[in-house]
Amino acid sequence: MINKGLIMSENQEVISSITGSTLNYSDVEKVARCWIIDFTFRSLCHYYQEQNSHKFSSTLRAFEAMVDDEIQLQEDHQAKRTICCFLSRIMDGKNLDTLYEVDNRVTPLMSALSVWGYLKEATSDAALHENIRNLLFIQCVGVCLEKGNAQLAAHTLQWLEKEGSVPEKLQRKLSTIVSKKDVYDQLLTSFSYTRLLESVNSFLDAFLEEHPSDFLFRSASKVVQARQLRAEHADSDQKCEEPEPPPSPPHSPEKNESKIVSSELNIRPKKKLLNTKTVQPWKPETVKKTQFVPRGASSLKVSRRSFKVPPVEESRPNTKHRSKKMWTWQEDKLLKAGVRKHGEGRWRKILEEFDFGGRNSVMLKDRWRTLKNKGVL
Repeated sequence: MINKGLIMSENQEVISSITGSTLNYSDVEKVARCWIIDFTFRSLCHYYQEQNSHKFSSTLRAFEAMVDDEIQLQEDHQAKRTICCFLSRIMDGKNLDTLYEVDNRVTPLMSALSVWGYLKEATSDAALHENIRNLLFIQCVGVCLEKGNAQLAAHTLQWLEKEGSVPEKLQRKLSTIVSKKDVYDQLLTSFSYTRLLESVNSFLDAFLEEHPSDFLFRSASKVVQARQLRAEHADSDQKCEEPEPPPSPPHSPEKNESKIVSSELNIRPKKKLLNTKTVQPWKPETVKKTQFVPRGASSLKVSRRSFKVPPVEESRPNTKHRSKKMWTWQEDKLLKAGVRKHGEGRWRKILEEFDFGGRNSVMLKDRWRTLKNKGVL
């Protein structure tokens, strides 16, 4: 069946049904991809402002896949890509185990501070840009102290002095906070992490107002509104077509009074002692058992998947006599490397970084105890 709207030939040409002119398919695709990138970026900003980390992460992966596939990005798309890099680091700001740089002592907020420098031109309000920059200085140190890592806080302050060009007054104040390890200092509470999130939200609102990126969003909103209107009209038409119930026949006042009294007192009706139904005469055929047929058996639909018979070993797994998987020297090597990096007892963290072929944290713990007992560490 031929689509009358668009017809694509071998030379990637498109015939529009609206104008009848011939268009280049790559040009049409490029415009459509820009709309999709804009919509995904707007969704990312929405999930960030809601602090919905799960949907933010899944949408970020889709955005990265589309942007990385583009050979040449438009100027506003390049800015949006940098904003997404910044937002992802802010979302992981309090997770010190998340790494965005090669140096494992560079926290997500320290990396966000480096990215924020590239967004100076994208911020129309210079005072807002400077405010977010100072908040990042303070919270880079504050988050480390909040997590109880004073050593990392001291390293972060040294890094800020070299890379971040911290104002001298703020630098002295942060140095005093780090030396005292005072998490409840007035500077940290006044310029809190919540205030940083609110300032970033203000930056996003201003950027989206200047770069709406809402063509697909507005088009989809119109479709949703039209569907809602159709559903409301259908409900109203259905109510108009429903006939009014006929009036109930008049009853004698005595019967009505007896019904009211019985309903109030919750009196059960009297049972009859004898059954007034006529009993059919006994027939020899009634003794035979009828074959049970489930209701709706004639219209029962069975999927094709249900006809597959699993093999014997899959249908009845023998869990009692499961053979143990021997540890290889390569797995022992990975286990030792993981303990050296993350420390003994961080089995789940070691599992996330190294591949042990389906082993769990308990197996790692037992193997490490075995290696210690053998003295092969």
